[in-house]
Amino acid sequence: MRRPLLLRAATLLAIGGLFVVSAGTAAGAIELEDYLAEAEGATFAGRQATWCSYGGLTEFSVVSVEHAGSLAMVEGADSARMVGGGRYSVIGDAAGIALSGWSTASASGRYATASAVSETRLERQVMVVTVEERDAIRARIWFDEDTGAALGSEVYDGSGELYRLTWMLDFDPNPRKIFTMMRDQGSTYDLVVSADAGDLAETVAGYMRVDSYAGPDNSLHAFYTDGLFSFSVFLIEGDMAGGPFTDAETMRVGGADYRWLLTPSDIWLQWAGGGKTYVLVGDLPPDHLADVLAELPQPSRGNILARIWRGLFG
Repeated sequence: MRRPLLLRAATLLAIGGLFVVSAGTAAGAIELEDYLAEAEGATFAGRQATWCSYGGLTEFSVVSVEHAGSLAMVEGADSARMVGGGRYSVIGDAAGIALSGWSTASASGRYATASAVSETRLERQVMVVTVEERDAIRARIWFDEDTGAALGSEVYDGSGELYRLTWMLDFDPNPRKIFTMMRDQGSTYDLVVSADAGDLAETVAGYMRVDSYAGPDNSLHAFYTDGLFSFSVFLIEGDMAGGPFTDAETMRVGGADYRWLLTPSDIWLQWAGGGKTYVLVGDLPPDHLADVLAELPQPSRGNILARIWRGLFG
């Protein structure tokens, strides 16, 4: 699933839509591409649970999902959003964001479909596709054989431990009404246009930069994917404080300190370096995250956020 992200003021908002992975070079990549393409076009409704555990934290959520074509409505306990077609909308807020367009992405070639077997879940026949990376399990996805929808998925870290689990709790393949959560029909959208990625590399630890956008206040947003996972990097001139990272903890990766937040579906990190602030938001597994951070601009030694944190808590 492709989920482009944009930094707006001091708040991170998820935007974008599903995407289809182009055929890669690894064995079984075309088969995986076919499953993902069919999932993108599926129509269904239901409740979805997501669990994620990392760095001593565990996050869990249950949301209602309505999906048709490349559009989806997702409603949680305190918010709702439309995802797809290059748009993001918060229900009840007159403002939204529209992308000028986005590119499809090619699989990196590091994944292979190890197996595909039939099972029964939610009283439906599903095809369970196991994805491997370097002969180790990286993901397992349950695709509904009738609609093609992804009913569940497991993502594993580099040591083979379960990192994220997503499951449909109930599933309606033929909803009589779609997008019943879209109560605000009159939202307007700010157009976000493509921009040069500047110093952000074209490839980072096996992830390819496929799009970059100009954001508010001279910010830059670059989107990376390896065909299965993805992340966004936001670059803001100067030091940005506050926002969602106000009460965030620090994480040490590769000898550098990052402020971080965990959600059931994504990990968020913030750091400062060279007079700029960077924010990363993505669904990539922890070992991939460490590799990516090693190739991105590094945090400045003794940056003000780290010094404040250490001064308060040691």
